[in-house]
Amino acid sequence: MTGTRRHVLITGASRGIGRLAVERFARGGWSVIAGVRDPAHLEPFDVGGVEVVRLDLNEPEQIAAAADRAHAIAGGALDCVVNNAGWALFGAVEDVDLDDARRQFETQLFGPVALLQEVLPRMREAGRGAVVNVSSLSGRVPLPLFGMYSAAKLSLTTVSEALALEMAPFGVRVTVIEAGVVDTEFARSTVISGAVGTPATPYAAPRDAILGRLRAVRGDAPVRAQDVADAVFAAADDPDAPLHVVLADEVLRDPVFDVEGRGPSAAVLDGVRALFEF
Repeated sequence: MTGTRRHVLITGASRGIGRLAVERFARGGWSVIAGVRDPAHLEPFDVGGVEVVRLDLNEPEQIAAAADRAHAIAGGALDCVVNNAGWALFGAVEDVDLDDARRQFETQLFGPVALLQEVLPRMREAGRGAVVNVSSLSGRVPLPLFGMYSAAKLSLTTVSEALALEMAPFGVRVTVIEAGVVDTEFARSTVISGAVGTPATPYAAPRDAILGRLRAVRGDAPVRAQDVADAVFAAADDPDAPLHVVLADEVLRDPVFDVEGRGPSAAVLDGVRALFEF
């Protein structure tokens, strides 16, 4: 690492949570490598200390090139990588386009894992580092017509839990941020697939109810995008950050959903470590 300044690579940095996270890390004194799909159309950041790299998680060569550039800037291992990039697939399981579903998993799961495979060896060898994966509470409380999105987010959460066990002996921390409905540009990042986007769909009633409810929560009592960005920064900055950070909107705070209680507890993770003696 060059000097004492810490270095972070953030994906999906052009807008929303990713952009706010870039600004939060930069204000916190970090050197930030901002991964964006289209640097030519990026609105300039309002902070210094940011290097922009082209990074589409569906393009393996861009993942490798972005990691190489980040390592060159850091002079070695990164101090943190934030997997934030993502989009939502809206469609019924009955007829969702499976090519769309595969792209969803490519962006939400396989792309992040590919990036981690580029950066983790250096972190492990350095004996330090943090991974922050931005997931969603929709993985724990699945939303109808967002089934593939929910499945991809739950997969990212599960991989994060396994990764935390694998990396702990090497001094690399893992945190997964799970938020409810976030006040961000969600519609711009949603792809409609299958008949749900047509007037004649048999799913018209649940579609309208679900979208109406989401709009209501986003308008009245959402999780702020800045809250998520702040949570990402805190997880990277705190050597004692937990594995799970849950940010529930007002609806998901209802005890019936038990969003704080789902997923492996610290005792379960300790039991796994004991079982396999590591």
